[in-house]
Amino acid sequence: MQLSEIKDHWEQAGRDFKMDEVSTSPSRDPYLGKLEEDNILSCIPNFVSVLEIGCGDGSHTISYAKKARKLCGIDVSAGLIEIARERMKDMPNVELSVGSALILTKIYRQRFDCIVSQRCLINLPTWEYQKSAILQYYDVLEKDGVFLLTEGFDDGLNVLNMSRRNFGLKEIQTVSYNRNLIRDQFESFVSRYFKIVTVQNYGFYLFLSRLFHPLAVLPDEPKHDSKLNEVAMKLSRDIDGKQFEKYSYNLFYMLRKK
Repeated sequence: MQLSEIKDHWEQAGRDFKMDEVSTSPSRDPYLGKLEEDNILSCIPNFVSVLEIGCGDGSHTISYAKKARKLCGIDVSAGLIEIARERMKDMPNVELSVGSALILTKIYRQRFDCIVSQRCLINLPTWEYQKSAILQYYDVLEKDGVFLLTEGFDDGLNVLNMSRRNFGLKEIQTVSYNRNLIRDQFESFVSRYFKIVTVQNYGFYLFLSRLFHPLAVLPDEPKHDSKLNEVAMKLSRDIDGKQFEKYSYNLFYMLRKK
């Protein structure tokens, strides 16, 4: 998809959204979204200024804002921003704007102590756009500021799909409005501007929810909001999933500006 088409997709998502159908996460998989939120919350410093890029309907923003002195959220979808404003109308430390990750320096005069990007970069259609956005993040972040992102990567998806094929399952296809990152390429680029403090994976959860779960319910189709996925989420919080890292097509990074 082109940038304009991706923007149109999220504008339509905002129009289709109904407040009485809101789950705890805007993600297609609410339990993966919750694990992402857990990682981000654990690394947001207390009482700092936070910029959340791609805040969407604000489902996660509420939690992040509770730790922040001030939180600014930005999203390309005016409809989703409208929903987020309604959610947080009683939170005076939250400021929400419509805009693109590619023009942050034109939107914000101030710098932030912490930036959050939760599956925002993958909504940019080329690596050149993604690199441009990362440079924008760098420019609006304070020196020694924290950059927290959880994004999709092709490396883990390829390994997971190989296992799915071996068990007769269809490959997981990347949706048309996403462009996953390549881990070595991403780390090589961001290392010029940021120190990689920590990397966390969701491999145990993704192994259970994307491989074990589909096999367990055959011939039925697995559902992201199933009880089995909820249990997988809870287990993954307590189990060291290092040996499952190869299955993780979503990774969490804590980066610090050099």
